[in-house]
Amino acid sequence: MVSSQIHPALSNQNPKSLKKESSKKSEVEAWYANAVFVIFMHVVALITLITYTPTSKTLWLAAVLFQLGTCGITVGYHRLWSHRAFTARTPLRFALGIWGTLAFQGSIKWWVLRHRLHHRFTDTDHDPYSAAKGLWFSHIGWIFSKPYYPRMKSVDASDLNADPVVVFQHKYYVPLALFTGLILPTMIASLWNDALGGLLYAGVVGRIVIWHCTFCINSLAHYTGDQVYSTEVSARGNLFLAFITNGEGYHNFHHEFPKDYRNGYRVFDWDPSKWFILFFYTFTNQVTSMFRVPENEVKKAKANIELYKAQKVREQCDWGTDPKSLPTITYNEFQSKVKDEGREWMLIDEFVLDVKEFKTAHPGGEKILKAYYGKDSTKAFYGGLNNHTKSARLMLDMLRIAKIDRLEKISH
Repeated sequence: MVSSQIHPALSNQNPKSLKKESSKKSEVEAWYANAVFVIFMHVVALITLITYTPTSKTLWLAAVLFQLGTCGITVGYHRLWSHRAFTARTPLRFALGIWGTLAFQGSIKWWVLRHRLHHRFTDTDHDPYSAAKGLWFSHIGWIFSKPYYPRMKSVDASDLNADPVVVFQHKYYVPLALFTGLILPTMIASLWNDALGGLLYAGVVGRIVIWHCTFCINSLAHYTGDQVYSTEVSARGNLFLAFITNGEGYHNFHHEFPKDYRNGYRVFDWDPSKWFILFFYTFTNQVTSMFRVPENEVKKAKANIELYKAQKVREQCDWGTDPKSLPTITYNEFQSKVKDEGREWMLIDEFVLDVKEFKTAHPGGEKILKAYYGKDSTKAFYGGLNNHTKSARLMLDMLRIAKIDRLEKISH
């Protein structure tokens, strides 16, 4: 789902530096500054959890800021700007842009370009957080290597460059992120004399939680879950991930229909981001349009997966000898084998069936079968004696041993 590199967010990578990514490189370089920043944040968060007890108000503040930051990513960065799944007026776009800074995941432009690259080259070497490189890499390992994106120039950024909210947020991302992510929670918590708790819990710990919830979409959502709509890429649907990411866990649907404003497209799928967009579309004028993939296309995708699964099961079944490989005998030879050699053979649909091993399993009893040895029992099989089931008809394929020369049979 989401692009989640951390330190570049605070270094506010200049658009001109994107051109450098197309330069030739043969080796992956460690990104030490990024590693130090990420490790430092984790160490501070761990020490905080062990040594400091915040007030209940501070914990509520941390929860609220977590939700706002997550909403900024899922609704704003992801569905609005990355996929243009809906359109929104400036006030809502500005709010989503500010909320997105709470996540410490880079500016809108920085994030969106990499996410579009992820969708265009999913599971390949050009995917910034390719699941094909392992769970650790897709979850967090990729942020410790300096990025090299030779295909970045193919990603369209014209809409981002034309959006004043994106331009503003990108230009002032570093001070905005530091203020909303660390300074603001400190200031708010100071109102109830827990400024340090605000900094540590609503600030540092809150950022770590948002990071890892986001990382889980990059990693676990490509590792475990169902594939109801597509098996072409590794993306999967996972209800638990939907709960911790405001609905982004329906990742298989999203990769198949990335422009849909819903990830959980069914009415009761847990997708608060979908409900947020729908609310602002229905009750305000802030969301002006939403894109929904036609229901017919969803049904076709699901049907194709069911056919694919059925084919996999079918390939595991024994369907009997291929009729093309069966030997051909004359009708006289068929009757002679039964009469002179005592073969327990029948004829149905011009195929010779050997029922020696099957006769005791016949639901109608062995006596009925014996009455048709050496005879054409096609009419009896198809309603003359009994209108057999589909399973019974499929069983015939397992009993075929030869086919009758059609022209020779007609002459009789």
